[in-house]
Amino acid sequence: MEPDPYAAIADVYDIWCAEVVEDVPFYLDACAGASGPIVEIGAGTGRIALPLARAGHDVVALDRSRPMLARLRARAAAAGLDRRVEVVEGDLTDLPPLPRTDRVIAPFRVLLHLADDAGRVAFLRAVHDLLVPGGRLAFDVFEPTAADIRQTHDRVLERASGVAERARWDRAAALLDLHVAYRGRSTEMQLHWLPGRRWGELIAEAGLDLVAAYAGFDGEPFRDRPGDSAWVAARRIGAS
Repeated sequence: MEPDPYAAIADVYDIWCAEVVEDVPFYLDACAGASGPIVEIGAGTGRIALPLARAGHDVVALDRSRPMLARLRARAAAAGLDRRVEVVEGDLTDLPPLPRTDRVIAPFRVLLHLADDAGRVAFLRAVHDLLVPGGRLAFDVFEPTAADIRQTHDRVLERASGVAERARWDRAAALLDLHVAYRGRSTEMQLHWLPGRRWGELIAEAGLDLVAAYAGFDGEPFRDRPGDSAWVAARRIGAS
C-alpha cells in the first residue's frame, strides 16, 4: 500500500476544506430515506459524516488514514455524535467487511485516487455487492477544463484559509500532482481523472444502473463537459 498522503495534514485538514460546503446538501439529499447505516467511503475527518449524523442517520465511516479517523472520532465525540458514527479503517481498493446497506457514498472526489479502470470497476462491483437491491451509490468526481489547467499549472495558489496549493497537470496521463502546505505541514498526492461520460460506462460495466448524473451539485444535468460531476447509481431490484 502506498504511503498515506493525508497523515501529515490530518490536524489541519478541516482548515484546508473549510470552504468546501457546496456538496453537503447533495449528500444529505442522496441519503434521505435511507433505512440502514450509510456507508461513507473516504470519510476523512467527518465533513459529510457529521452532518449526516446530525440529520439522524447512522454512518459507517471508512478511511485508510488513521490520523484522519482519529480526528473524526474526536470531532464526533465533541459533537455528541459518537454513537451514530462507526469508524472503520480500510482502503477503497480492498473494502473490508461492511454492513449491507441501501446507501453508499464516496464524496469529495475520493474515486480520483483510483489509478485505472480496473480499479474503478473493482470498486464499483464491490459497492454493487454491498448494496441491497434498490440501494444507491452517490459519488462525485472532477475533470479539469482547459482553463483550469492553464490558470493553475505549477502555480502556488493560496486559499482564504492560508492553505497553499500547487497543481501540476499532466493532460496526456490524465494525472494531477497536488502539493498542499499550511504552517509547516505539507503533503503531496496524485489524482487521476476521466472524461465524465466514462463514469457512466464504468457504472454499467460494474452491473449498476445509472439513476442520475449532474454537472455539479445544483441539479443541473450532466452534459459531458469538464468540471465537477455527481453521479447516482443503483443496484437493480431483483439482482442476485
